[in-house]
Amino acid sequence: MKMPTGQETITHAAPNGTVELAIRPAPFPGHPEIYSKKDIEKERELAEIDFYNGKTKEGFDIVLIPKTYSTSPGINIHSVKLPAGTSHLGYAATHTGKAHSSGDNVIAKYKQSIPTHFTYSPSILGYYHLSRFLDTGHVEPAIVRTMDVSAHKPLADLGKAKATGSNNRQQWTELRALDETHSNSKLYTEDGRQLYGALQANPSGEQSYPHLSDLSGAGAFAGSSEFAKVTNPNPLKLDYKDASGKLNQAAVQQIVQIRDLSDMVLMDFIMSQADRFSGNMHSQKIYVWIENGALKHKTKKSDPTKAAEQLKKIPPEAVLINRMIMKDNDAGLISGNSAKTNHLLEKISHMDSKTYNRLLDLQKEVQKPEVAQWYQTELLFTPTDFKTVKDNVDQAVSILTARKGKGLFLDANVIAALGAEDTPEQEGETTPLISGSVGRWEKGARNIQADVETVQRLLQAAAQKLQAPELDPKGVDGKIARPPATSNTVAAIEAFQSRSNISIDGLIEPDSQTWQALMQAAEGT
Repeated sequence: MKMPTGQETITHAAPNGTVELAIRPAPFPGHPEIYSKKDIEKERELAEIDFYNGKTKEGFDIVLIPKTYSTSPGINIHSVKLPAGTSHLGYAATHTGKAHSSGDNVIAKYKQSIPTHFTYSPSILGYYHLSRFLDTGHVEPAIVRTMDVSAHKPLADLGKAKATGSNNRQQWTELRALDETHSNSKLYTEDGRQLYGALQANPSGEQSYPHLSDLSGAGAFAGSSEFAKVTNPNPLKLDYKDASGKLNQAAVQQIVQIRDLSDMVLMDFIMSQADRFSGNMHSQKIYVWIENGALKHKTKKSDPTKAAEQLKKIPPEAVLINRMIMKDNDAGLISGNSAKTNHLLEKISHMDSKTYNRLLDLQKEVQKPEVAQWYQTELLFTPTDFKTVKDNVDQAVSILTARKGKGLFLDANVIAALGAEDTPEQEGETTPLISGSVGRWEKGARNIQADVETVQRLLQAAAQKLQAPELDPKGVDGKIARPPATSNTVAAIEAFQSRSNISIDGLIEPDSQTWQALMQAAEGT
């Protein structure tokens, strides 16, 4: 297995000196704008996690604890105040249960693939990036992470010893045996010294989705009263506001739930999810209100004291609703497709118009060779995995376009339904970002393809707005020519610096004066 190039790699030393890698995959080709500032921050926080001597930015200790209470094993990354004289493994040995003390938070989860079980780390990565392209679901950021095999062995031993169910114990036993040979290319790096998998942020305030998480099987979900609202053959006619203009909590909850469930079915259809309807449906409480014509939301704090303080700052007209979180996305691509087998997509009658349009865009994108390459080099997909996704996208488009206007209503757009403006969400604004420097190679520019594409688009926008053709990079290809004297992009950067009275060095770095000026010049185009 060859590691993805990524857009940023952070290294960490294991106790025996093995250099572990935390890799932020490159963004979806040509679309860096689909990731919010918060996404980038969370990815970087994940990459900075040191499994052995790490601390959070709040000063808490990082402790790895094997997950022993569900079918599929993994490692929970805890943030704790480690008692004096207590080792990391010693603490883990007494805290493997699902419940943990206050102040002991699970900040991330690490999962590797398991050959005989539908646990597949590329699926976790695939869901994250798919959710950002479609602007659907609430999927936490995820990165690629390696781990020293010798450091994993005692955790696997602990998982075996503390497992609370036979399935969990069986899987930990299998993983421990695989650690001895460490030769399976779907689990271990080429040199056999490290396992690899997906490290994903853990959402705050998570809870089981009311009623839906108690159902067993896709048939029970299809027959639920909640899904019946998604399949209702009549256009949505809900009173979202009362006579005084205040939001109606029940109506807002209903349209949010309809959108969440239709998004979930679509994503599970595309990703061939095999294990959604066995308790793997989650939610979190959010406050929703309209402010100056824009829809605003805030996730409710999970700590009671913090929640009480937060409520003082929430407008009185806000309504509190459940929003779905799409967790447990590791059972995709390799073992069945519950949404397809049970014809759930064909039954949907209500969908967000934006989701539908983004799906049509996705169908065009997956035809591109660079997108197929990105899935395989950055998200660890096999060619078969990518073909599965591509074929499922084609089928989804075929099913939904055939029903548009004939039983499928694109009326589950929450913003439009509530009469708000379509502005970036408060907790996920999509500000363009670059992770490294762009420009002259000899100045040390990293020139990551996604960053170069972002700069090229901004230069194009600035050239248009300022009516300055010398700022045009003459294309968006994500490349800086060597030697840079022949690069249209470098010439455009230097022309922009000259025009802006900035020192001319042919280099744009994150948060530099040139970057800020370019963002401002391109604004609104």
